[in-house]
Amino acid sequence: MAVIEIVFASIFLVLTLQPSTSIEICRVLCGIQPIHFPFRLDSQPSRCGYPRFDLSCKNETQATLTLPFSGDFAVVNIDYIFQNIWINDLDHCTPRRLLQGLNLSGTPFELPHPRSYTVFNCSSSASSTALEPAESRFISCLSGTDFSVVAMPTERLDLSTSSTASCSEMAKVLAPVSWTGGSDPGDGIMLTWKEPDCTLCESRAGTCMLFKNDTGMDVGCSGGFSNGLSIEAKFGIMFGVGIPVSFILGLLFYLKVNDGHNDQNPSSEASSAVKGLDGQIIETYPMTLLGESRRLARPGDNTCSICLCEYLAKETLRTIPGCNHYFHADCIDEWLTLNVACPLCRSSPEKLASDVASSSSLSS
Repeated sequence: MAVIEIVFASIFLVLTLQPSTSIEICRVLCGIQPIHFPFRLDSQPSRCGYPRFDLSCKNETQATLTLPFSGDFAVVNIDYIFQNIWINDLDHCTPRRLLQGLNLSGTPFELPHPRSYTVFNCSSSASSTALEPAESRFISCLSGTDFSVVAMPTERLDLSTSSTASCSEMAKVLAPVSWTGGSDPGDGIMLTWKEPDCTLCESRAGTCMLFKNDTGMDVGCSGGFSNGLSIEAKFGIMFGVGIPVSFILGLLFYLKVNDGHNDQNPSSEASSAVKGLDGQIIETYPMTLLGESRRLARPGDNTCSICLCEYLAKETLRTIPGCNHYFHADCIDEWLTLNVACPLCRSSPEKLASDVASSSSLSS
């Protein structure tokens, strides 16, 4: 009964871990951008995504993220493993939006490694390539034919006083540290999120989803390398393995019960007797009292293979008939009460010993 209870408990556990919404309807494309949990399109069921991760798909080609206080941004790419989303202004000039003030309040997103930048408007006489330090970035989408707009790390301004003499400060903004890289700041910015945390699930090729009931916010991982196979495969393994295991456990229980009955049966005592030689038969094996020379018939036979001790003078040895191997009498006597075979060559002289015993009786 215990085995049956375990099987049904396992089935119940699998059923309770089923995702509340079908995985298939929660995975869609907007243009070439895959959309799935924690994101969802506004046309999908609410359980396909996590709260505040709503996207829209403009003209079925452009995924768009709406920030409550900063407006719409085009989604350039979503990295589900590292939990990053790269966004850009719809007019491809994100720095303009930053100058207007990027407000991430009310969103699950934040700037990774934010850095303060001071934005300058420089006249044509100030070459943007001559500005120091090297982290300064030329913003092409805000620049014109007779002026250049440059962003410079605020903490580095003291190194470039002479370079910015013909520049006017526009504003200070927080921007990702990636602005100091090789990309144009107008290419967009990267945001990241921490909750829900699906990094491990995604890295193992699983599917992160809302689980259990229709109202809870518990997030789980379906499939992937961590918890194995699909629901169908789990059922197959459960019944394919559970039934044979149940049979084997039942068989072992049956054998155990029968073994207990046999222990109470006097007739079983004979079958459970130790399969060694009778003491009278062992006594018929030849004995040898070792002399001072310790010389035996076999020149190299000077050590008992049972206790691994070298033979000493005046010790009593016993020989096994047939193979004529020597041992300490005490050692081989104890051995033969449990085993009929010679410890060295594994030959069984039981029949020979019986013949010797019979011959001794007739002679008497």
